[in-house]
Amino acid sequence: MRARKRGHPLSRARVDPPAGSDLQQLSALASYHPSAEHKDRYIPGTGVRRLRTDATACPSEVTREDAEVWLRAALAAGQVGGPWTDQPFPQYAWWRGEAAVFEARLTNAEQGWFKGYPLAPGEEPAWLP
Repeated sequence: MRARKRGHPLSRARVDPPAGSDLQQLSALASYHPSAEHKDRYIPGTGVRRLRTDATACPSEVTREDAEVWLRAALAAGQVGGPWTDQPFPQYAWWRGEAAVFEARLTNAEQGWFKGYPLAPGEEPAWLP
């Protein structure tokens, strides 16, 4: 069953890390795991392509390695959003690439796994450098 569409836009507000959080350490532990929901082509490790009709497709030139580097840089720079209270990683992270702004969403809080996707123009956080 597909989740209901969000009735309000995601705030994409930046949040401060909880007390005692080490962004450098978290960035080293985080990893990018591709999601078939944002793929319009087959990529090993993602399963069958299943691009959702309401999802943006990841550009084919972005590699898994690129996405993980960007994810870790965004976490280390504190470009993160919540909620972030009782879990070791933030719910969101953002990175401005050359062609687009990418949003990473936490998919496994214990392991620090994130999926990522480009945002449509105008959806990026206003505060993002």
